[in-house]
Amino acid sequence: MLRTAAETSALIAFLLSTTTATVSNGTSAVTGFPPCDAFLSTNLTSRLVLATSPAYEPRVQSYWSGNARLRPWCFFQPLTTQELSTAITALTAAGSGAGDWHIAVRGGGNSGPGISNIANGITIDLGMMNRSWYDPGSGLASVEPGAVWKDVYFSLLHNGNVTVTGGRDGGVGVGGFLLGGGNSYHTTRNGFGCDTVINYEVVLANGSIVDANANKNADLWRALKGGGMNFGIVTRFDMEAMPAVDLAYGQSVIAANYSDQVVDAVVDFTNRPEELGRNDHLIVLYTHDPKSSEDVMIEVIRANTQGNLNTAGFEKVTDIPALSSTWELKSLADAANESQVAGGGKNVRATLTFLNKPPILRATVSLHADLVRSLSSSIGTSNFITQNFFQPLPSYLSAIGQRQGGNVLGLDRIPGNAILWTAGVSVTNGDDAAVALVHAEVSNMMVKLREVAENEAGGVDWVYLNYADVSQDSLGSYGEENVGFMREVAGKYDPEGWWQRMVPGGFKLERVTG
Repeated sequence: MLRTAAETSALIAFLLSTTTATVSNGTSAVTGFPPCDAFLSTNLTSRLVLATSPAYEPRVQSYWSGNARLRPWCFFQPLTTQELSTAITALTAAGSGAGDWHIAVRGGGNSGPGISNIANGITIDLGMMNRSWYDPGSGLASVEPGAVWKDVYFSLLHNGNVTVTGGRDGGVGVGGFLLGGGNSYHTTRNGFGCDTVINYEVVLANGSIVDANANKNADLWRALKGGGMNFGIVTRFDMEAMPAVDLAYGQSVIAANYSDQVVDAVVDFTNRPEELGRNDHLIVLYTHDPKSSEDVMIEVIRANTQGNLNTAGFEKVTDIPALSSTWELKSLADAANESQVAGGGKNVRATLTFLNKPPILRATVSLHADLVRSLSSSIGTSNFITQNFFQPLPSYLSAIGQRQGGNVLGLDRIPGNAILWTAGVSVTNGDDAAVALVHAEVSNMMVKLREVAENEAGGVDWVYLNYADVSQDSLGSYGEENVGFMREVAGKYDPEGWWQRMVPGGFKLERVTG
């Protein structure tokens, strides 16, 4: 039937009232997406970034890894812990029904695909919670989870002349680094970064805000030291601060034909950290980069955290002829800023730990060369960058963690000085088919290396979470006792299993077998 103009206007008004909602900030916010619309009952719709917003795509592109640049239904960007608490309460209430949507949590940095972003759902983006400050009264530095380490170091240096046990690459984010352990220039003296966290401020699944430290919620405190995103969202890390001493810092580039000497130098260094005073730090990378005239080059990063330019710890490395080399005093802030790894490629990685035995290290070099040849043939030598790198893992690190109140990393399961090995490939020019091929090749490389390590009686069942592929069982490698403890803590602080059910990214306790 025909309607009058007045009737038509009334109908339109009614339809609009059922499909949009105007909140106090004047934003018309109904989206049809349940997790985004959960905020209509709050005053936080201005913190949502939808695909229709000019800010949306830049935030997607800010992910370091190209294959982590998923497009959620919306981003939520809280400014404060209280805002995040309100958001979690709203999302918990919206988390029922048959719809297939989930939540991702992003800190400040460069995690791989499937960990801190999501396609079908909402990404809680903590990038606006990025402050750091120093309290000289307590001697603690407080750092928010959305910060990256280059900014943390700069802030603490210029506002307190202190620093903390944090990441080496300036673009690495605070939250993921510390929740996964945190290997640092200062690890050989202070332990992993998580061992220096004195207190966590945490938002739980029910929206409550708690502190976790040695005296209050001590079980949660320990579980967060390596347990990842299984218990709540940390909104502040209170960390032991130390004087900001300039590093003695240098990088060398060495031709691949000196590989045997480099391996021998790494093995020797890994066996002598206590003798050297625990202040020297070494990273060695074998890399294929199309910008180089050689198929594979060796890069060596050296640092002495006390600024000792005359340390004897690197003599076996510096005795090897280098194509280029630097060695100078440099602030940690400057070193982190200058050592950022370029992003944008689609990245694949895997990690293993094995005992510090030369035949195993040499096997990685050979397997890496095989990988470069194979990928050059299949996807083109100019379309990818590789890294095959070694980091010393001295056996006494477990004792440091215990002295600091304990963690859940399970380092006591490593029966001697070890090497933390990681392989990474960045596909700089290729489609998803190329990434799938690379993933298969890297996985096969890892299987072969594990066999070599076992044959040399050097295999270690310990997987470092921050470098692991999503297929690897990092939490399970911490050992049965630590897994059982983490499950008890998760059951206590998240009895409904909300973080396991609604936040699937990363390494989850519910997926640990056994």
